[in-house]
Amino acid sequence: MADSAVIVGAGVIGLATAYRLARDGLAVTVVDAASGGTAGTSVNNAGWIVPIMSAPVPAPGMAGAALRWMARKDSPLYVRPSLRPAHVRFMASLLRHCNHRDFHHGVEALTALNARTVPLFDAYDKDGVRFEYHRTGQLMAFHTREAMRAYQAETAPLERIGHTAVPLSGDELRDLEPALGPHVRAGLRCAQERHVDPVRLLKGLEERCAQLGVHFVRNARVDDIHFRGPAATSARAGRDEISGDVFVLAAGAHTGPLSRLAGFPLPIQPGKGYGFDVTDGPVTLRHSVYLGEAKVAVTPLSDRLRFAGTMEFGSSGRAVDPHRLRGIVRSAHAFLPDFPASTQPRGWTGLRPMTPDGLPVVGPLPGKDNVLVASGHCMLGVTLAPMTAELIAALIAGGRRSSDAAATARPFAPCRFARHRRAPAGA
Repeated sequence: MADSAVIVGAGVIGLATAYRLARDGLAVTVVDAASGGTAGTSVNNAGWIVPIMSAPVPAPGMAGAALRWMARKDSPLYVRPSLRPAHVRFMASLLRHCNHRDFHHGVEALTALNARTVPLFDAYDKDGVRFEYHRTGQLMAFHTREAMRAYQAETAPLERIGHTAVPLSGDELRDLEPALGPHVRAGLRCAQERHVDPVRLLKGLEERCAQLGVHFVRNARVDDIHFRGPAATSARAGRDEISGDVFVLAAGAHTGPLSRLAGFPLPIQPGKGYGFDVTDGPVTLRHSVYLGEAKVAVTPLSDRLRFAGTMEFGSSGRAVDPHRLRGIVRSAHAFLPDFPASTQPRGWTGLRPMTPDGLPVVGPLPGKDNVLVASGHCMLGVTLAPMTAELIAALIAGGRRSSDAAATARPFAPCRFARHRRAPAGA
């Protein structure tokens, strides 16, 4: 029975896990390389809670689309040419997962993981986690009915956990959101989806963790993990040795190097997402809106309208490529005509922790008695944070709780990346 836990990473996954473990009575220490929670992927995202969009990134047809888009630096998906061995291996593995069998397996696994997503966020609200929380639902807008029907087919498995996508005509969409233009001809209304201000969610979780006694070690990069046999005893961060009974690696796109320190390298690579905020624009929305063919998310928040989109592989820095931003602007104008195509926003980026099969990595590292991973959530970090924390807490608690959690967590286990074997998709 663990009495203390060390969590490496203070993003939304790390803080959700710290909160859950502290509620279980553990003494929790959160170690983070940054000095504060005002930047990074956990705040630079759309802020969507969308089980309805929980599907693996590698999908049938993705390889062909990626090749077509390679010539466009403003495309929804872009792969920067790179000969780095880790990048080449990752992209080759990702392409191998672009098939119907693996995609169906991933959708089924993520559907099961999302069964309690919305109730868990409602519980945050009731327990005193203070954050901006919108329950207005989501709209998906498409220029063609064919694109709408293809997306509707992908969302069908979510109906059994209460997440429905109701087809609407373009006029019905404009009745709900008049800002949508005449070229929008079809869409879906997803009433159970939610959205948050990710900045305020992170701040609210951190404040609630502090109330529960969680200790924070900031500006401290973990550069070694000490073991006694198969059990970790401490993490070294600079001059500090931080001891605990159990260790959770939840450092987002930086979890790959951390897992190497723990003796089991994981293929978690960064995928760069882009976005920008508009505080005084001519467009107002009530719902979060997905601009279907453009793959752009638009989020109405209390003090700004947030645009987020694109996925870029092969780039690990924070630099903002203006081509990517211009692509989002052009897409926004195509769906929302009152949004000026000449807009030159000040953009931000976030490094999404991507895995080659598009599924999170949740569970114990093979061969390590007390090191668990909670990372690799691709573009679903906000959505999956509370349930990931539930799984980690149950696996640490042991007993019946652990047994039940293990069944849900099995498709996301780190052992699927063991080098000596390649498990079939349904294993």
